[in-house]
Amino acid sequence: MDNRPFRISTEAYYKAMSSVDVYDIDNVKIRYAGNNNAKAYATGLEARLFGELTKDAESWFSLGIMQTKEDLDNDFYYQYKNAAGEIITAKSTDQVAVDSIKNEVGFVRRPTDRLITAGLYLEDYLTTNKNFKFHLNMLYGSNMSYNIPNSVKYRNALTIEPYIRVDVGFSAQLLSEKSKRRSHSPFRNFENIWASFEVFNLIDRRNTISFQLIKDFANNVYSLPNRLTPRLVNFKIVARF
Repeated sequence: MDNRPFRISTEAYYKAMSSVDVYDIDNVKIRYAGNNNAKAYATGLEARLFGELTKDAESWFSLGIMQTKEDLDNDFYYQYKNAAGEIITAKSTDQVAVDSIKNEVGFVRRPTDRLITAGLYLEDYLTTNKNFKFHLNMLYGSNMSYNIPNSVKYRNALTIEPYIRVDVGFSAQLLSEKSKRRSHSPFRNFENIWASFEVFNLIDRRNTISFQLIKDFANNVYSLPNRLTPRLVNFKIVARF
């Protein structure tokens, strides 16, 4: 490809943690338990390939694989059985417990546990005029977990749908070549001026950052998603001097 440069950077990591202060994500807030009563680990691999698919235009592809889990001390719960040996649920006719089973929860996903993250950025320009540029940015993140407050059995059991976003932008250089301007020009002190038009979240994906749990008068629990920004149009002018 005309000897255009390509390079790749990689990173692998593993970290074991003790006396961890677990936390929950409430919309954009982070709420810590303050108990330092868990152990956890994080491990993964990240790689990014840089290159010039078009000469003097930046492009890259990134891929991240990561897993992080936590194990709280004394995180167990009981299941109860009735006389028929059935595990008692809200729908059981016989609600009288005659036996119980102790279940250890063990390691569960942390709120930041996202197995796959991938990104692609492409940049190009008109072959007849490099002052007119185009870029495309695509991001994908697999599902994440979300916690049910005050529940040992269902800690981090809710699943947030994958994150998908596509951004596109166009830019044009309105002013360049400072040396060719006249001495009385009002733009004589400017290095360059760029105008850009961008569309963020082009596909108008309703990405979710967290869930809000609400109870009704019958004690039923509903999860309402907290959405991120929908499609957004942005226009800007950048002047350097």
